Amino acid sequence: MCNGHHFLHKLATPKKSETLKWSSFDLKASLPPIIFPTPSFLDKVGAETIPKIVLHHHRLLQKSAIAQMYPTDDAHFLEGVTKASHFLIQALGGEKTYTYSYGPPALCRTHAPFAIDDESREVWLMMYKQTLHDLDFPKELIEEFWNWIEPFSMRMVNRRSSTRPMKRFLYKDMKEEFGIL
Repeated sequence: MCNGHHFLHKLATPKKSETLKWSSFDLKASLPPIIFPTPSFLDKVGAETIPKIVLHHHRLLQKSAIAQMYPTDDAHFLEGVTKASHFLIQALGGEKTYTYSYGPPALCRTHAPFAIDDESREVWLMMYKQTLHDLDFPKELIEEFWNWIEPFSMRMVNRRSSTRPMKRFLYKDMKEEFGIL
């Protein structure tokens, strides 16, 4: 799916040796646009805060239903946290350390070793919701961050078993969960 034309799904009546089939469904074409935060967003949050957010998020993921995607060895785990922090800072308009260190961002290449399905995405996204809550992320910035990270998360999915649209977790439907009325 990463190149925009692979879609993995189960056959209606699987044959003995055939349970999966590739088709040319273009899922990416049906995804909502990504709305990047304003240029001042990172200044308000502070680039130095991003590694703390990523570390907390990844620690939650290590204890989640998708823990198998995260190293148990602390050195490798922290390397991943550093890489993800650099990515997030760059994506939010900060320094291009990610590109200088690892090359241009390539979600498909980075996530290819992992089977990321709709449920994995939901776990990942809900752990971000928990992180924002746990770290007392500024309430006035949650909407802007969430409106970026939610559609962004849809692009990490690389395994689908349904042609149904992915579940959305829109900010307007989640305000109460963030303690915003």
